[in-house]
Amino acid sequence: MIRFGMHAALWTTTWDREGAEFCIREARRYGLDLIEIPLLEPDKVDAAHSRDLLQRENIAATASLGLPDEVEASRHPEAATKFLLRALEVAHQIGCSTLSGVTYSTLGYRSGEPPTEAEYEAIARALKPVAKRAADCGMTLGLEPCNRYETHLINTSAQAHALAKRIDEPNVMIHLDTYHCNIEEKNFGKALADGGGLVKYVHLSESDRGVPGSGNVNWKEVMTALKAANFSGDLVGESFVKMMPQLARALSVWRPVARSPEEVMAVGLPFLKSFAKASGLIE
Repeated sequence: MIRFGMHAALWTTTWDREGAEFCIREARRYGLDLIEIPLLEPDKVDAAHSRDLLQRENIAATASLGLPDEVEASRHPEAATKFLLRALEVAHQIGCSTLSGVTYSTLGYRSGEPPTEAEYEAIARALKPVAKRAADCGMTLGLEPCNRYETHLINTSAQAHALAKRIDEPNVMIHLDTYHCNIEEKNFGKALADGGGLVKYVHLSESDRGVPGSGNVNWKEVMTALKAANFSGDLVGESFVKMMPQLARALSVWRPVARSPEEVMAVGLPFLKSFAKASGLIE
């Protein structure tokens, strides 16, 4: 069943106790099914506190991250495995169904050259034991293609599919983002097809990361393609209004993309749901 959610960076710069309480309260206020928790610093998260809040408000959770530079997977596969296993442990303690995002690299890291066989082999070596452990926890491990300005490694759904096949674990899935697809893919339907049935999670993000419906993303095409592909995963809004400083630097977000979180939720969320309903994706 499709679940609608929102990335916590809409509301908070830090997933601490205060940030968790505010985000989960807002998720409940707007009738969301889930919240995506940033685990850039997993050791600073009070997992038990977050889990209790989520259970109390009947909100599901997912987790996402990009790797710190010192554990970037193509250059430091063993360190990446260690970091991801720790993040996975925290995500599992919270009750998250997936750990996704740029699990394979560091946002903003680019070699300056096309990706190499050696880089992909190192990433697959780093992520395979993490996927195995995620399966033990009943979780999926996601791969999010990002645009060429943020990584040289995985820019398209086809590349993510090739990496998933290289990792060769059944619980590895593809996590698409409409912001990145708007830059890198020919169209969203082709991106879904190139995922080979592995696309289970989608970030609904406008072309400027602002309020959905205010930019260049073809939302009718997105929702129609999801319906045609029999998509049944998670649809998560991603509009960065309150950002961790390291995330803002990595994503080159230097100006406000929306006037307020309320604008995203009161205008953008109903807009997205209206297109999802019109396409028959949701009732």
